[in-house]
Amino acid sequence: MEEYTTKSFYGVVSLLDMMEIYASFFVEATNKFVAWERLSAASPAENEIKPEWIAQLFSEIGAFGVLCASHGFKSSTQQCNRIALEIKAKRVLKCGDIETRLGELRRRFEDELKELPFFQLSPQELTLYKSPRAGWETITDRFPKTAIDIDECSRCFAFGRYGAALFHVLLVAEYGVIALAKLLGVEGDKPGWGALERLEKLSSKPYKDRSSLEQQYSKILDSMMPFAHSMKNEWRHKINHVENKIEWVDTDFSPQMAANIIGSVRGFMDKLAFSLPNAEIKKPR
Repeated sequence: MEEYTTKSFYGVVSLLDMMEIYASFFVEATNKFVAWERLSAASPAENEIKPEWIAQLFSEIGAFGVLCASHGFKSSTQQCNRIALEIKAKRVLKCGDIETRLGELRRRFEDELKELPFFQLSPQELTLYKSPRAGWETITDRFPKTAIDIDECSRCFAFGRYGAALFHVLLVAEYGVIALAKLLGVEGDKPGWGALERLEKLSSKPYKDRSSLEQQYSKILDSMMPFAHSMKNEWRHKINHVENKIEWVDTDFSPQMAANIIGSVRGFMDKLAFSLPNAEIKKPR
């Protein structure tokens, strides 16, 4: 019989799937096996287990083996494999044998659970974790390349890693700054955060002194700069942008400060999604 492994039952399992643990499922599984133990113990050890009970136990052991394997419970997985192989190999199984095997499985599982830390998410944090792009749909539709960093930003925020959340959301903002600078022809040789200063200089020019391209997109530029200034004001005491990169002055972010910066970036990108021409904008590498 093939052993219970994440590869054999699930194909490729993502890290996200492996990390996601529902305590209720483990409680339910444990209760089932305790009930099986009691059922086996209620009869003389030499009595045979009914065939219909064996079929049900085989199915439940299989499902539990997959669960244990997917979360790295090696000892419990091995015991599930052992029980399943014995069930498959023997036509006659005695109550005493099943009681002993299940008791060992329960003890192994309890031991492994003691070594596993659990983290609880609030309902709001769970929403961020489960639906990281909620509220960002217009942006990810318009700029698909931002989706990965938006996902990571939301999930980092859900786990209280505010500095990491801002790292990712500022990559999203950088994408927007580059997109706007590229539209106006001021992205420079090395597009990056340096483009923000060039956009600021451009916006400070009188309309009559702007080029025909700059005049064509003046409304977009003038409407976007308040959002850019808002982002800068939120991070000014924590982050400096020098030339084309971000430099962190202080990585100790409060939830409110992080939320404010993320909100400013979302407003900036939302406005860009509606304002920029529909031609595809590729982020330079």
